[in-house]
Amino acid sequence: MVYAFKQSSGVAGQVRDIAAEQIDKALEAIAASEDFDQTVHTLRKSCKKLRALLKLVRPVFADYEAENAAFRAIADRFSVARDAAVMVQTMSGLVDHSGARLSVDGVGSVTLLDRLRERARHLRQQMGEEELLALAAADFTEARARVPSWQFEASGTAIVQPGLRAGYRRFRKRLAEARKAPEGEVVHDWRKAAKVWWYHMRLYERTAPAIMENLCVRLDELGETLGDHHNLMVLSDWIVSTRAPGDSSADTLLSIIAEQQAALSEKAFILGRQFAAEPPSGAARRFDAYWQLLG
Repeated sequence: MVYAFKQSSGVAGQVRDIAAEQIDKALEAIAASEDFDQTVHTLRKSCKKLRALLKLVRPVFADYEAENAAFRAIADRFSVARDAAVMVQTMSGLVDHSGARLSVDGVGSVTLLDRLRERARHLRQQMGEEELLALAAADFTEARARVPSWQFEASGTAIVQPGLRAGYRRFRKRLAEARKAPEGEVVHDWRKAAKVWWYHMRLYERTAPAIMENLCVRLDELGETLGDHHNLMVLSDWIVSTRAPGDSSADTLLSIIAEQQAALSEKAFILGRQFAAEPPSGAARRFDAYWQLLG
């Protein structure tokens, strides 16, 4: 089963089926785990999909807060491992992209990359990977048992319509805030709203595939662009917080990061303005019409 609605009727059952499938995939990934970082990536992705699904039904789901907190807690356990691995990848990308410039300016980029790799190894040794996966398996198993009893205070498309409209409004609001103040955390808040909207569009993808497939691809591009922006912010914060007093050698690296963030922001705003051009009322009517095409 794909992460998408397949028919216009039986909405409540489809929500439960989609949730169950994501949990089953997470449990399968844990059972077959050979690469901890890859397993963490899979589990966090399942949690994001589950939380986006929950946001879609939030207005009519009394248990939203408890269920959302449960999946957020699973993902948060792995956030340190994820951030450490991503910082290594981000720094490696900077060295590959700007190595000559860094060398000329005397920045110890290779040494810094080695420090990041050592930090990632140290964190992994401290975390207890098997214990973390066992805890996640237990939590996912408990959640899987709860899913069949999920009940919604609406029926039919009224289960998903209010949440879809709220997600689009939130996307537009966060975009407007980021354009007004394109700072790290503000852009990160837009990124989170953009990710949720992308997942909502994926859930609607089969309603009008000729239109929705390309939209989902472009929203994925936006999410990756904003994700790269956030990863650079995390790396920048770490460099600032760990450099020795009076050490100016990292200034060039921080300047390169700022330049790349500015370019990523510009690209993201160009994409985002196109996705947010339609008024919420018009978008709601359009997606309601698409839904009827499911049959």
